[in-house]
Amino acid sequence: MEIVDAVQKSGAQVRKIYDHEAGQVLMVTLEPGENLRRHSAPVDIFIYLLEGCGVIIVGDERADVRSGHLIPCSAGTPHAVENTGSGILRALVVKLGAT
Repeated sequence: MEIVDAVQKSGAQVRKIYDHEAGQVLMVTLEPGENLRRHSAPVDIFIYLLEGCGVIIVGDERADVRSGHLIPCSAGTPHAVENTGSGILRALVVKLGAT
C-alpha cells in the first residue's frame, strides 16, 4: 500500500488516493477563498463534490456547484475550481485512463 502526502497547489490541498494504469483518484480540499488554478489534463476527468459549494469553470462555461454535483471534463479542456462558500470544499477528481 502506498500512502501519499498532500501537495499544495495555489492554496489547494491535493492528495492522490489511488494510482493505477487505468486512472487516478485525487482528493481536493479547498478552504474558503482558495482555488485550484485553471489547468487541463491529458485524459477525461470528472469532479464529484463531496462537501461544500463553489464555482467551477470548464472551458468557457462557469457554474455554481455544491455537494452531490458531478462535473465531467474532456481531455485537454481547461478547468478550475474555487471555494466560494463559508466552509471547506472537498471533491474527488477522477482521471480516466493512463496519465
